[in-house]
Amino acid sequence: MKTIHLLIILLVFSTNAQKKVILDTDPSFDPDDVGCMAMLQTMATKGECDILAIINSTNQKESALCISAINQFYNRPGIPVGDYKGYAEKINATAKTYDYHISKDYPRPHEKWEDIIDGVQLYREILESAQDTSITVIIVGTMHNFYGLLKSGADEISAKTGKQLVAEKVALVSTMGGNFLDNKGYDRTNWGGSEHLCSYTDWSCLNAERNLMCRYVIENCPAPFMASGWENGNGDYFNANNGNVMTGQGLKELPENHIARVSYEKHFEYRGGAESITRHSNDQIALHYAIRGEGENYKAFAHGQITLTEKGECSWDDTVDRKQGHIQKKREDELIAQEIEALMMGDVPQLDKTPPTPPKNIVLMKSKGQKTLVWEASEDPDKGSWVVAYNIYRDGEFVHQAYGTKYILKDSGGNYEIRAVNASGTLSSSASYQVN
Repeated sequence: MKTIHLLIILLVFSTNAQKKVILDTDPSFDPDDVGCMAMLQTMATKGECDILAIINSTNQKESALCISAINQFYNRPGIPVGDYKGYAEKINATAKTYDYHISKDYPRPHEKWEDIIDGVQLYREILESAQDTSITVIIVGTMHNFYGLLKSGADEISAKTGKQLVAEKVALVSTMGGNFLDNKGYDRTNWGGSEHLCSYTDWSCLNAERNLMCRYVIENCPAPFMASGWENGNGDYFNANNGNVMTGQGLKELPENHIARVSYEKHFEYRGGAESITRHSNDQIALHYAIRGEGENYKAFAHGQITLTEKGECSWDDTVDRKQGHIQKKREDELIAQEIEALMMGDVPQLDKTPPTPPKNIVLMKSKGQKTLVWEASEDPDKGSWVVAYNIYRDGEFVHQAYGTKYILKDSGGNYEIRAVNASGTLSSSASYQVN
């Protein structure tokens, strides 16, 4: 019977049709990232997506804690938070960046930066237990985590390399970066900037590390890869004359302590005043397309190849199909902005206290001296709610939180209990397995 159970185990978080999303972001300086998180929370409430994780790519300790506070504010403290751990040194944010204020002034489930899981590990664990081609990855920060994922080898989490996991499990990588007016241009910052823009602004100048990471991702990502270039949200940059999608001012209509409003106001306070908090919407456009597709707003040029040079020059070639492309606007800037801003201003959902179903059909696997518990995924049928993790207890004591449907035993025998956790942090009843 256990063999039959093992064959039918579906290593998924839920059977709902919503897009399963991992957001990779860099909340620190520009508040667009908070705009993205607010949009994603609203879309999740509407039943358009399940947020499996939000991962930080900055070198500031407060950035991941800021994500944790935002999840708490939207009554979804259970959403896993990851953090890039590959920097030589993590620094403290200053009062000039909003992540400093949000992490300090709002409650959050993670007390310390050190408590947050490594972003590459979180990617690997989620992908290992996902259905094939079920995951949408949205990258609106730098490529640090995804680069680390693609470079990762087999480990105790998965016998597959990062490239193999992405090839099998990821349906789409949607990213903000590059510049593709007339299929070519110069990157501004996320992909490493460019030599050509050094005379324009310092922060648009070439960053060799970011450029190298992004080039590796573009050249090695086996999943469909779509970019929303700077010309979409901030189309007048460097005299491109492509219009701007401007959002943020509507946040002034929200309560004064609303976390999205405060993030935008803190950004502008240190830049001349917070009466006007309107800002271009580069990050939001990449996310908007990732969840809703072309629709009325965008035209996708999907079947080609993106090239990024060492100098930060971008181009797209439609004569070679590597499942890479870019999007362009096909609707008026103001109408796209209205749709995006409405999502940024969505209602905060009520805390979901309805528990998910418990895990089923636990099996003990033994291989090469390693013991692993594997189980059938729990479900949360409520709209706007989904399973994000599993708490593992041994003889009544909490020992681990898993982000997939397996747990490698670190201890000797005992009575193991597994409880599903939904986005609100509500636990299911337990399923037990005795290990002798």
